[in-house]
Amino acid sequence: MSVFLSFFYETSTPVYGGAKNTISFIPNSSIKQGNTSNGFIINIPNHSGTHIDFPRHFSDEGKSCSDYPPSFWVFEKVGFLASSIEEVPEKIKDLPGDIELLILKTGFGAKRSEEVYWSAQPVIPASFADLFKSAFPQLRVFGFDLISLTSKLDRPEGKKAQISFLIENDILILEDMDLQYLTKSPSKVIITPILIKDADGSPCTVIAF
Repeated sequence: MSVFLSFFYETSTPVYGGAKNTISFIPNSSIKQGNTSNGFIINIPNHSGTHIDFPRHFSDEGKSCSDYPPSFWVFEKVGFLASSIEEVPEKIKDLPGDIELLILKTGFGAKRSEEVYWSAQPVIPASFADLFKSAFPQLRVFGFDLISLTSKLDRPEGKKAQISFLIENDILILEDMDLQYLTKSPSKVIITPILIKDADGSPCTVIAF
């Protein structure tokens, strides 16, 4: 059995900071209007919806979307936590030390249709990056059901966290995941970012098996 861990894009997709009218799908061909086919132009910020952050997001010299081979995006050692932020340091002790992808389900994703989802999400401490890298030396991606690693409640801490994860520990960030149906560690996860040359972040499809 497989399940999407990423959301479908809609014009109502929440954007960090609550920006409005940033996502659109503009028809440029319509059978109903006499064209031979249907088609539309997609306008989406690269850091919206379920998306991956690359080191380039916080460093001009950091790796971008172009710097990762196909094999990087296949994860067969996945750790899953259903936990509040506060309980994470204790609960990660129960996970295998060889995981490559860590998924955190805070439950805050249930508020995705509310303003609080982007305005007052829980704060993820920057110290988690060192903690995770020490516990899981092979960790490549950290994903969660929050709109961003940076909470509006503490933006300085968020910037420190981004630098610590992306630059200092080389752990990519997978934001705004759809974890409503995930209850245990998947046996395999595939992440497929849109291949945008030199991008600092990219929307992606995430499939768990």
